[in-house]
Amino acid sequence: MSAVRPPLRMAVVAIAAVSLALPGLAAAQEPGPVNQAQHRDILIASDMWSREPRIMGVALNFTDIIGVPGLDISDENQTLDQARAAVLGAGGAWNDDVTCNPPEDWSSKLSAYTTAVGTTQYVQSWGEAFNAVNWDVVQVQFSWPPRPSRMQGSDFEVTLNDGTKVTPDNATVGPNFEYNEGTTVVLNGPALGNRLPKGDPGVRYPVSVKVVSDSTPLQLVGPKGRLVSAVGLTGTNDRTPYDDQPADPAKWTGPRMIAAKITRMSTDGEGGPALLASGLLPNDGVAIFGKANAKYRVRIATLGGAFSPNGSRAMYPDEYRSFFQLVARTKSGRTVPIVRSNHRYLVDGEPITVVGIADRTLKAPRDQWNQCLQDDSENQIDIVLKGSRAGMRKLVAVRVPAQGNGYKPLYNDGGPGSTPAPGTRYTAPSPRQTMRLIDGLDNPLQTTFVRRK
Repeated sequence: MSAVRPPLRMAVVAIAAVSLALPGLAAAQEPGPVNQAQHRDILIASDMWSREPRIMGVALNFTDIIGVPGLDISDENQTLDQARAAVLGAGGAWNDDVTCNPPEDWSSKLSAYTTAVGTTQYVQSWGEAFNAVNWDVVQVQFSWPPRPSRMQGSDFEVTLNDGTKVTPDNATVGPNFEYNEGTTVVLNGPALGNRLPKGDPGVRYPVSVKVVSDSTPLQLVGPKGRLVSAVGLTGTNDRTPYDDQPADPAKWTGPRMIAAKITRMSTDGEGGPALLASGLLPNDGVAIFGKANAKYRVRIATLGGAFSPNGSRAMYPDEYRSFFQLVARTKSGRTVPIVRSNHRYLVDGEPITVVGIADRTLKAPRDQWNQCLQDDSENQIDIVLKGSRAGMRKLVAVRVPAQGNGYKPLYNDGGPGSTPAPGTRYTAPSPRQTMRLIDGLDNPLQTTFVRRK
């Protein structure tokens, strides 16, 4: 149902990150290896964002680039030009300025060029029943993690703005495959939206998603592994990332924060199925900055896709100043913006230092910070901190300024990349936004649930 074809990186939001990391998967099977890996009941220290189970938000992330016909990294005869043409034909972004990889070896570093996922790779990952052709992505953000083994497309009913009801073909945690990242669900299907702006009578985007009953009703995992039914939960939406964007950055309709929480730094649940983790993990704060520096973290959950500087490039560990701003509050009520990283702020005499950004990429030397550094393209991002516990309690909010004073917007996988194609409508930039922090210093609001067959 897409009038225009969307960009690629958003494909990663669905399963692109997974598929791009698995160029050597064998022939399709039923179910595929990613399908099997993502349906195992393993949640370890998985974040919860509320004391009550609910759908926190729904968003159309992007369209058309999950299952691009003619893009096949397993075809040894396919050239870069052929792959590029397939992606651009689907409305995806293709980076023409990649210098970190020889063009004849494009298929080994597809994520450097695009976030689109080929049909062949999607089928290889999920199985023959999932013949994705120009599928779209809708995100559903839960406050508690769903039980992985119960998650199917048939658990969800998507209502579009014209009243049409759609059952997605697939439901997955997508790139959020780490054991502590279970609250994001990615819906895939061919008729979940299009790229028209809201002023066009033909525009299609989801206005609600409801959890419905099927043969294996969806359950959510609460405190201490308690299971509750998700059937009947509903989330709503009034935005499309393909809308015409106003001058006011507060009204932009790109990816945004849906929750943020400050906790002690922990590596519990950092990891995932080996099939999916290769080349992406470890990327936690300790792995990137070391135990001496990674003492606390502000974890941000995003809605509407992962955060990227242009929709394609990874966010580097030192880019806090470009995209984020923490806010502290003094005893007198005065707010103190934490603008710089690696600068020791004193708030009522208590130290706070932003160390950097984690949960995006592997640790790499600075000369490898380029388009070949693969981002895990998922819906959690960590701001790593050190300082006193009392200092951490001074932190009350996190901002995405988006524009002005050296700040830049963020994009999801449907963004323009580094060399946007003329005439293609890409997804919108992130809005200017402030999110209040959940205080998880005493109780991190996490749950663990493991059921091995």
